[in-house]
Amino acid sequence: MFQVGEKVLYGTAGACTITEICKKSFGDAGEKEYYVLIPIHDGRSTLYVPCANEALVAKLKKLLSPEEIMTLIDSMPDADLEWISDERKRQEYFKTALKNGDRREIMGIAKSLYNHRKYVLSLGRKLHSCDDKVLREAEKLLCDEFAVVLGMKPSEVMPFIIRRLDERMVK
Repeated sequence: MFQVGEKVLYGTAGACTITEICKKSFGDAGEKEYYVLIPIHDGRSTLYVPCANEALVAKLKKLLSPEEIMTLIDSMPDADLEWISDERKRQEYFKTALKNGDRREIMGIAKSLYNHRKYVLSLGRKLHSCDDKVLREAEKLLCDEFAVVLGMKPSEVMPFIIRRLDERMVK
């Protein structure tokens, strides 16, 4: 069970704070107990996660530690995914991976899309809009969590990752 005040990652909403655990009634469903989540970098919305709904509670994940984040960043050069040329299958895979919230897989998706964007730009084309959307969502999820754990702004995360990878390549 999660506690009030705990910071968690929730599905594609990103890093959130559990502000309370309360009983509420929405519609005809009757009164249920909910985790009340406020996204850390977008406090304009409130999410209610039913405590008894195992599938939704499974989307609540503890934030990685700083050490786990550094290990994940350092493993990024090895995080190559094979490009899925069938757009429908690729988007299905991306959607499932983002929902599952496996940070290593999300990092692999981001890297794969960065590489593909570089390739299509070299041909004078743009990244397909649905791939661009997935890239932005993957970046948001990673930057949201990394910023909270590492004590920085989300906009500082990608430059931090790039610097760290550059430093590791020099060694």
